[in-house]
Amino acid sequence: WLEYLGWCKELKYDLNNRFIYMPTKFKKVHDRTAKEYQAYKDEQMRKRKAAIEKRVRGALAEAAELPAMQMRANGLIIITPKSGDEIRQEGIALHHCVGTYVEAVAQRKTLILFIRKESQPDTPYFTAEYRNGKIIQCRGKNNCGMPKEVQVFVKAFERKMQSEEKTINDSRKAG
Repeated sequence: WLEYLGWCKELKYDLNNRFIYMPTKFKKVHDRTAKEYQAYKDEQMRKRKAAIEKRVRGALAEAAELPAMQMRANGLIIITPKSGDEIRQEGIALHHCVGTYVEAVAQRKTLILFIRKESQPDTPYFTAEYRNGKIIQCRGKNNCGMPKEVQVFVKAFERKMQSEEKTINDSRKAG
């Protein structure tokens, strides 16, 4: 009964109405209200996911504009994901937890990038997290560490990003 009343309150039913507060056919009303409540929660979740996805797409599109995001060297390239779903799919393909970072990307706390072999740009290879001028982590399949060529590529990417960020910050101060 208390669970039912909680649903009614969240659905903004009039709890002063005796027919809602103490229904005569409680099980029938309870079951109907449970379905309504679940539909309400599902819609809230859908709206929340849509809002997060919109913010993720905005953050990723903005990042994709940076020249460093076009970096190619030693057979490797940077790919900027286009959506939260792409980030989640990367985590599934490489068997690591990058999919849990989507909300942090939406909040612009971090940036997720894909490192691919230039010859296979659609095949997941390594996933990098960039924050505060550094690659915080870079993981391959099953969270494996970076081979030497990926380490070198990541360091070059960091230098390029730091240089671009300095240029952007300097132009903001001057303007």
